Amino acid sequence: MHRDSLAKGLLVVAALSTIIVPIVTDAILLAKGHMSNPAWLPHAKLHCAMSFFAAVSLGGAALAVLKVRPVTDRFSMGLSAFLGSAFWVGLIAAGFWPGTSYGFLNDPVLGNTPVPNVAGIDIYPNVVAATITIAIAIGGYWLTAQPTPKRQYR
Repeated sequence: MHRDSLAKGLLVVAALSTIIVPIVTDAILLAKGHMSNPAWLPHAKLHCAMSFFAAVSLGGAALAVLKVRPVTDRFSMGLSAFLGSAFWVGLIAAGFWPGTSYGFLNDPVLGNTPVPNVAGIDIYPNVVAATITIAIAIGGYWLTAQPTPKRQYR
């Protein structure tokens, strides 16, 4: 596969992950813990819905940049990488905000859902999804930043 095609393909995957994963996970799979949770105030649900629209907007903008650019230039691919991963960077950063948690601690609907633990390290699925998507976006951008190898003719 041509490097530019692979780079664009990775950036498309990151953008689609940003659009699809938050909605499927939070609005469908974990709806009882989020939007359908009776313990959540309407204002908290507003912020959850706002994150859905932010994810769709950022992922959609990344796809738009990839679609309208007929060439793979560093600026456009960097913009697409940023747009396709910004939501996930925000998710990771939000976990450091006081009073937040990546998991479901003492949730009145879901209870204390155990966090997967590997070798004594808590592994939060949302942080794993974020890390993978960010890595894919960085990989796509990195491929566009590499010099094109010159062909040698004999």
